[in-house]
Amino acid sequence: MSPRLERALVRLSGRRDPARVAAAVLAAALVLGHIALAWAARPGGGSSYSGGSSRSSGGSSSSSGSGSSDGGGAELVGWLIVLCFEHPALGIPVTLGVIAWFSYQRFASRKGHEWQTAVAAEPSPPPPSRFTVPPRTQLEALRATDPGFSVVVFEDFLYFLYAEMHRARGAGQTESLATWLGEDARAALQNDGSIHEVTGIVIGGLSYDDIDIDADGSARITVIVEANFVERRRPSGEARFFVKEELTLVRAAGARSRTPDKARVFTCPNCGAPLASMRGRQCGHCRTLVETGQKDWGIEDVTELEREPRGPLLTSTVEEQGTNLPTVHDPRARDAFVAMQRKDPTLTWQRFEARVALVFQELQAGWVARDPKRVRPFVSDNLFQSQLYWIDLYLREKCVNRTDGARILRVELATATTDAFFDAVTVRLFATGLDYTVSEDGKLLSGDPHRPRHYSEYWTLMRGAQKRATPADRTDRQCPNCGAPLTINMAGSCQYCAVKVTTGEFDWVLSRIEQDEAYAG
Repeated sequence: MSPRLERALVRLSGRRDPARVAAAVLAAALVLGHIALAWAARPGGGSSYSGGSSRSSGGSSSSSGSGSSDGGGAELVGWLIVLCFEHPALGIPVTLGVIAWFSYQRFASRKGHEWQTAVAAEPSPPPPSRFTVPPRTQLEALRATDPGFSVVVFEDFLYFLYAEMHRARGAGQTESLATWLGEDARAALQNDGSIHEVTGIVIGGLSYDDIDIDADGSARITVIVEANFVERRRPSGEARFFVKEELTLVRAAGARSRTPDKARVFTCPNCGAPLASMRGRQCGHCRTLVETGQKDWGIEDVTELEREPRGPLLTSTVEEQGTNLPTVHDPRARDAFVAMQRKDPTLTWQRFEARVALVFQELQAGWVARDPKRVRPFVSDNLFQSQLYWIDLYLREKCVNRTDGARILRVELATATTDAFFDAVTVRLFATGLDYTVSEDGKLLSGDPHRPRHYSEYWTLMRGAQKRATPADRTDRQCPNCGAPLTINMAGSCQYCAVKVTTGEFDWVLSRIEQDEAYAG
C-alpha cells in the first residue's frame, strides 16, 4: 500500500462522511472482487497456478486467462479511495463509472462463457501455434543420434532439476549443481542471504517455447515453467509465490539420455560417482571437468517472466476456456496406436478407454474424499505431488470441492508415441459434472450445486514399452502385479507385494494433464 493511500485511509477513518465512505468501500469491494486472484481446482487438473480462468495441474501447461491480475488493480482501488476522499465531486462519479464498467465486462464475459448442452455453432478459432510440428514430436528427432531418448524421462528429469535448482537457491548452494546450471543461470538464482529455504515446490505447467536440434544431436530448448513455492526469509517469515520462468536448456552432441531409474538422481555425468564427489564442475573421483550441457541436459539461463506473492483461493468460481476449440490431432497418432496394438494384440481402444474411465472415477473419488491414497495408484510421481498439494490445501482450509455426478462424455485420440522405455497416449477427454465447494459443516462457499460444468482436458497416460496385457489385467481396484486389493503407499508401492506400480510398468498411469486452451501437442 502506498504511503499516500495509508494517510488517506487514516484520515478517512476519522471522519464520518457517509457518501465518501460508501463510495470508497464500494469501489474497493467491487473492483477487488473483479481482480481477485482465483485458483479453482478439480481433480482432473482444473486448478490455476497463474490465477484467473486458466487451469492447470502438475505436469501440464497453462496460460493466464482474463481473470488474472497484472498487479495494477489494487493500485486502482487505492487511487479511487484517495480521489473519493480528497475530491468527492470528481471521485464519486468516477468510482461509480469504474464499477459500472467492471460490472458490464463481467456480465459480458459470463454471457460469452455460459454453458450450453449443445455444441456451439461457431466455436472459437484455435490460437495460432508457433509450431508447425508439435513440440514433443520435434523432440523425438533426438533419437536419430540418441536412440535412448524418451520425452517422458526427459520431462521427469526436468521437473526434478527445476525443483532441485530452487532448493539449492534457498540454501545458497547453486554451485553444487554447476554441472547442470550454467554461469548465467547461477547468477540469476543468486541468493543474497535473506532467503534461507525454498520448499513446497509445485510445478503447475510446462510448455515449450523454442526447439532447436542440430543434425549432430546438439540441442537448445526453451521451456516455460509455471510453479509455486514457499520462500522462508529472515526475519519476515515465509511467503508463497507464483512464478513463471523461462529456462534455456542445452545439450551437446554426443550426450546420451538418462534411463528411467536415473531420472531423479544427480551423479557425475562422466563416471557416475555420487553428487557429493562433485566440486563445482569437476568430479573429485574421476577428476573430469564437466561443462554444463556437455554430457547431460543443463540449464544455461533462467529468466523470470512473472513473480507474485500469491496463495490459492479455494472458494472462487472460475470460467472454463477452450472447450469449444478443435481438438489438436497429431496425424501420426492412429498409426502409432496401431503399432502399439501390433506388439500387444490385447490392446484395444475399448480397453484403453476403460482404463481412462477408471482413472477418472478414482481421481474424482479421492479428490472429494480428500484421500491421496485413493489417487496414488493411478498417477505418476510428478502428477501425484500436484494432487497431494491441492488435497492438503483443502484439508488445511477445512473445505471440500465436490464434483458430484462427474462423468466422461467422450474421449478422442490426440497423439501416441513409443520410445525405448514407454508407450504414451494423449487423449482429449470431454467431461461434465457439478463443481462446487462447501465447508466441512456444509456451508456453500462457491460454485453451483445444481448446474453441471462441461469441460475438456488433454490427458497423457503412459505404460512400459514392453508391457503386455494379460487376461488377469483388470479395470478395477486390484494390484496389477499380485492381484491383491489395491492398497498403495505414498511411494506408489503395493503394501502386499511391495512392488512400485505407478511407474507404468504394469498398467497405464496418468502422467500429464494439459488444458485445452494451452495444449500445443
